Amino acid sequence: MQQRISYHTFGCRLNQYDTEAIRTLLGNEYKMAEEGEDAQIHLVNTCSVTARADATARKAIARIHRESPSAKIVVTGCYAQRAPEELAALPGVSLVVGAADRARIKALVDRLNDASQAIPDSPLIAVSPIWTAKSFLDVSITEMTEHSRAFVKVQEGCNEACTFCIVPQTRGPSRSRPFDGVLEQIRSLVGSGYCEVVLTGVHLGDYGLDLPARRRLLPELIEAILALDGIERFRLSSIEPASISDDIIDLMASSPRFARHFHIPFQSGSDSVLERMKRRYKAREFEELIRRIGERIPDCGIGTDVICGFPGESDDDFLRTFEYIETLPITYVHAFTYSARPGSQAEHFADQVPGDIRKRRTRALKKLSADKNRQFAERHLQRELDVLLEPARRGGMIKQSGWSDNYLKVEVESEASEPTQADPRPRKDQAPDRELPRSKIQPVRITAIDENGTLKGIPIENDRAPCNAP
Repeated sequence: MQQRISYHTFGCRLNQYDTEAIRTLLGNEYKMAEEGEDAQIHLVNTCSVTARADATARKAIARIHRESPSAKIVVTGCYAQRAPEELAALPGVSLVVGAADRARIKALVDRLNDASQAIPDSPLIAVSPIWTAKSFLDVSITEMTEHSRAFVKVQEGCNEACTFCIVPQTRGPSRSRPFDGVLEQIRSLVGSGYCEVVLTGVHLGDYGLDLPARRRLLPELIEAILALDGIERFRLSSIEPASISDDIIDLMASSPRFARHFHIPFQSGSDSVLERMKRRYKAREFEELIRRIGERIPDCGIGTDVICGFPGESDDDFLRTFEYIETLPITYVHAFTYSARPGSQAEHFADQVPGDIRKRRTRALKKLSADKNRQFAERHLQRELDVLLEPARRGGMIKQSGWSDNYLKVEVESEASEPTQADPRPRKDQAPDRELPRSKIQPVRITAIDENGTLKGIPIENDRAPCNAP
């Protein structure tokens, strides 16, 4: 009997890709439950980057068990690798699967559903040491459920030793997807109708360093992707400062298909803090990189990450960080309040910053981020942007929203008067009586900006086909 399974994904784009890979590994014996349908199995793909991420996963598991007490709960992801016993002790959890054991997840889930086997008294834990993961788990996916952008993971793990981070303990050593396998995966997704492909990895800049054959590194991979037929837009996810070469900047500047968007972690503008973090750059080097990008690629969206309240961070250290963000052409900031991760080196550092100070610094950076993003957005008023629009219904209107190539949020509205072609990928908000238009990259004339900094615009007529046209 075919089992219904519901997926719950938390965290980064890597986890979103990993969930799709798990769906592929489980095969047709396990069908994704539709909204409102009872599922016999709930798979929770967890994040563990912060204490809040851990708490979010635990709350989700508790809610699932409360609402579906007879369902089996399977937990995987970074939290599962880091603290499997902790998760196995939660009510309702039947199976915990680590990152190094993901290739055998179907056999493990099958075992849960095998009526011929005795039901174990305690949850099954399948978590091998992460350093046993020596090669990339190359799973070809065909779709990204409820996404109009396709995330393609090309690299896994990390060989760095940042003192605040536990990713090496949860995802293992750096390993790369074979070069030709990446291109074949992208061809397949573009053939399925995806307008935009986003390259993801834990440490994208390490791509190719471990491949046994002639090493083809990230710039060569990007060049090969841009040469593929049919791809409309290509984007990089987060990439370390030292990994952004002039070759990559030149490729972005010269190709209209390479989205004008970098997300580059900064973490701190204080060299002393960066040294304690074991980050391998100086604040001045980061500044020079950002200014070089801004000069070479006008209107490039540039995002960054900053940790607020790292152990030993003084008021002057934070002020230096704030001033760098304020003066550089950075368009948004992901500001994180520092939380000590179990197993990280920084967990044992002296000079822990009081919680109220950490939170105050985070609020200040988030306010600065909102101001800078609004200023960047306002520069685009009365201009035209190409936007990957994703339709959703709001009352009697079809409100389409999406992202420009330089990572600005844009909304357009049109009356939901006549039925239009259906998007074959399911959407939770799709009404049964009227279908939504297909996602497409649409030229939009920007006319206004709302109080939240979201741009408003009017679609410009064009003859582009929807992304998922056959």
